Amino acid sequence: MNGSRGPEQTTLTISIVIIAVVLVGAVLYAMRPVVLPFILAIFIASLARPVQLRLQRFLPNALALVATVLAVGGILIAFPLVFAANLQVVIQKLPEYGPRLAAIVADVENLARDAGIDVKAFDFSSDKTVEALLGMATSSLQDIASFFGTVLLVIFLLIFVLSEANIIRDKLGIALKPTNHAAVMSSVASMQERIQQYVTTKTLFAALNAGVAGAFLALLGVDFLLLWTLLTFILYFIPTFGTLIATLPPVLLALVQFETPTIAIVSLVGLIVIFNVLGNVLEPRFMGKTLSLSPLVVFVSLMFWGWFFGLIGVVLSVPLTVGIGIVCQHIEPLQPIAVMLSDKPRRPVAEGPTRGEKTR
Repeated sequence: MNGSRGPEQTTLTISIVIIAVVLVGAVLYAMRPVVLPFILAIFIASLARPVQLRLQRFLPNALALVATVLAVGGILIAFPLVFAANLQVVIQKLPEYGPRLAAIVADVENLARDAGIDVKAFDFSSDKTVEALLGMATSSLQDIASFFGTVLLVIFLLIFVLSEANIIRDKLGIALKPTNHAAVMSSVASMQERIQQYVTTKTLFAALNAGVAGAFLALLGVDFLLLWTLLTFILYFIPTFGTLIATLPPVLLALVQFETPTIAIVSLVGLIVIFNVLGNVLEPRFMGKTLSLSPLVVFVSLMFWGWFFGLIGVVLSVPLTVGIGIVCQHIEPLQPIAVMLSDKPRRPVAEGPTRGEKTR
């Protein structure tokens, strides 16, 4: 009897888990304006917590908290401000590229006529193109302005998360059974360690890629150097497609800025080489097995979290998926999900004393 009921109970458990995940996901999707700042605050707090603990060795707890929040808040506010300032410079200078853009438009029209394409069906007007670019830049400035509201809310939540970190740990110790508490603490510690290593490595290589790419574009004389450097740094956190997106704007600008396409071609080839050497050759050596995610899972998570949370979801897609995988490792009904997310087939964590340990 018990043997025959086992598979039925397993199927029922899996069905309940799937239904619960779908319902929770639907609620979170409806509450995105509230959930997203909170997730960002939790994510940033997990990175800022070690800094806070080190400062507490030399400063009172309150001053350590204030210093940590000021440092993180300064970074969060500085990036959009610098980016907006450089974007404003682009908006002011875009009309200067009108003559060169008109020449490119004329060349495109001639090539289209030679290919037998009716150019009357398309509006190749350089004025329209500049106007469209100005509209995009202005819209980006408005998006940055609205982003400040989210940043302020995240900083406000960060204060509470960091100030109550020890209290939350103590509450979990009282609320959970000893075995469950050990499993939860193991999941949290593993998640924090891997995400910190991922973000640290990614940040170092983002800065390295941005610096090398910026120096290369400076040698070529491409305009708006600081803007492309910042854009490369930010987009590098987007898996798979970040460097591809970062390559296009400076190359297109070089095509318009200079009289011949030579600089644009050189910049395209140079950026591709830089990003591939640093991102695909050197970075994996330092990243090691931090992610333990299948490349397919990384790609699917990029699409899913981008749909779920927008651009911020794209940036956080890998850490969020890593966190879900670690949690699933320590919950027996969800262990098959952790196996499917991993880059190699691994046995789930066994029951008993080894439950809180990492999967080998």
